[in-house]
Amino acid sequence: MSDASLPRQDIAPSAEMIASEPDVIERPRRCIWRRVLRPLALVLTAQYTIVLLISLTVIGTVRTLVLPHILTSFEAISAALKRAPF
Repeated sequence: MSDASLPRQDIAPSAEMIASEPDVIERPRRCIWRRVLRPLALVLTAQYTIVLLISLTVIGTVRTLVLPHILTSFEAISAALKRAPF
């Protein structure tokens, strides 16, 4: 008899080896935070930071340049109304 008719142990796996291995190879799950939420959070953070800086600049300009002019106008109107005969 030849050895070709007998299964070799290194070529033909045993039934125990086949049963112990899973049928589907599981891929490691990628976290949704890394794929979707992290770039979205970074974009929103950058957007709100830019809006905040622009808002602070506008508020500073209004307080420095516009507010004194408006207050002067209201004081002049108030003084004129105090002198009015009615």
